[in-house]
Amino acid sequence: MVEVPSSGAEPLGARIRRLRRARGLTQRELAEPRYDRGFLAKVESGGRLPSDDVLSHLARRLGLTPDELRFDRPPGAADELTDALETAYRELQKGGLEAAEREFSRVERRAAEYRLPDVQCHARFYLGEVQWQRYDIPLADKGFTHAMELADAASPRLRAMIVNRLAACRALSGDLGASVALVETALAELRATGASDPDAELALLTALIHPLIEMGALRRARRAAEEGRRILSSAHRKDISARYHRQAAQLWQEIGLVDRAEKDLSRALRLFTSIGYDRDAARSRWARGFLWRRLGKLDEAHAELRLARDLLAKAGSQEGVLGATIELADVRRRQGELDEAAELAEGIRPLLDRSPDIEARTEVLRLLGLIARARGDLPEATALLEEAATAQEKAELRGALVATALHLGDTLRARGLIEKAAEAYRRGVRAAAMSDSGPAV
Repeated sequence: MVEVPSSGAEPLGARIRRLRRARGLTQRELAEPRYDRGFLAKVESGGRLPSDDVLSHLARRLGLTPDELRFDRPPGAADELTDALETAYRELQKGGLEAAEREFSRVERRAAEYRLPDVQCHARFYLGEVQWQRYDIPLADKGFTHAMELADAASPRLRAMIVNRLAACRALSGDLGASVALVETALAELRATGASDPDAELALLTALIHPLIEMGALRRARRAAEEGRRILSSAHRKDISARYHRQAAQLWQEIGLVDRAEKDLSRALRLFTSIGYDRDAARSRWARGFLWRRLGKLDEAHAELRLARDLLAKAGSQEGVLGATIELADVRRRQGELDEAAELAEGIRPLLDRSPDIEARTEVLRLLGLIARARGDLPEATALLEEAATAQEKAELRGALVATALHLGDTLRARGLIEKAAEAYRRGVRAAAMSDSGPAV
């Protein structure tokens, strides 16, 4: 069989000849003892395609692996490309989106040339992370789906992280049920293999916590968090452990375990800082500001959320800026600074208009409704709270709906609309009955 090289690629025979000459070997020296000079001459000229056995012999004589010879892959290429990905990811965390994106794309192309599907999958995953940081959820979803096409070649940990992110995209798009189902399926498949991979399992359990909280399924969320805590000591990756701590903290504060929440957030912040993940460290500060706001520590929450927002803006995290700004606006509302609160909330609405993030959109609507009520504009407050409640009901954001329905009922009652107020309260009761959560006001 005659060798037919792909367009632009160096023919295998020519590569063997080049490498042989670079090592100062004659055809006979390279071919023997298993083959003769004439046979190797045909291989080098492209007249004979080497079998796997021939390629293994030649690669061994050249000091290479068969794949390094077949694909012109430099020794150690996989490790070098993986290191390049990790370095670029840290730059992404610091806000260097364009430079990181270029490096991820370069590694993805090179990994494809070298036939390294696991590294190529990793590069695609990080390209999805670029879009996630830009808060372009549809493009991020597309990027993670593209990575999933090569997931069979990836490690269980990387597959789990891809599922983690895909589930987050589904949740932000308002399909909490699909988010949970995706993670639970992946978790069952991982456990069915019988192989222990604590990092992969922890990444998947972490991905369950937030959507279950938003669905009002706090018992299921707690079960996932407790399972994660049991395997935490076996996990190796600091970033995966840190993400677990940050996500678990949200659950602990929802069920009133404040001390536990604060400890987990401190651990998350410490771990992210130690590995140079600036964006995720700032997200941990945002989460801590959220906790302090819930506890009524408004001055502390104001300072922490303002710092978190500034750090997230520096890191180029649009999603983080949005979340921190919503919480900051609510703190200012509670402090009586209604004009500043409204300005903050209105300032992020254009960003929301370009995103499918139902949860954030309804939080802003509810916040604007509460500001309108505090200003005495009850009809405007009613309209905004009703819009938020309808969207939350449709998206199965039951925990949030309980709180919104309570605010809506109070607003309607203040207007003297008793029947409508009673229906709003019943709406909240129905949402609570379908969940195991109480109001998160």
